[in-house]
Amino acid sequence: MSMRDYAQKMRHLASCIVTKPIDMASQVHVFVFGMREGMTRYCLTRAETGTLEEAFALALREDYVVASSYATQMPAEVHSSGPEPMEIDAIEASQRQQWSSSGRGRGGREARPMICFR
Repeated sequence: MSMRDYAQKMRHLASCIVTKPIDMASQVHVFVFGMREGMTRYCLTRAETGTLEEAFALALREDYVVASSYATQMPAEVHSSGPEPMEIDAIEASQRQQWSSSGRGRGGREARPMICFR
């Protein structure tokens, strides 16, 4: 159930209680602890909402923030079954250029392409 549907359901249930009304703090408590565990519920337990309508507004706002933060995450990379070789000749070439310009040299080692696995 979406947060909007849950808030609408709670709003309807609260309006149906007319003979023995429940105090506002209890209504807010039932609303907050009736929702799924997550960041929205966590934020509502920390907030000091005075009325049920304030709790609804805060819950909808926090739910939107949480949902939009998940929507902008980068998709997870699909990993292959084994290591994938990768050449790093460009990095080695730039390092070789820096070493030769600094006068240090490579100590007589021959230049070979470096292969790394990720």
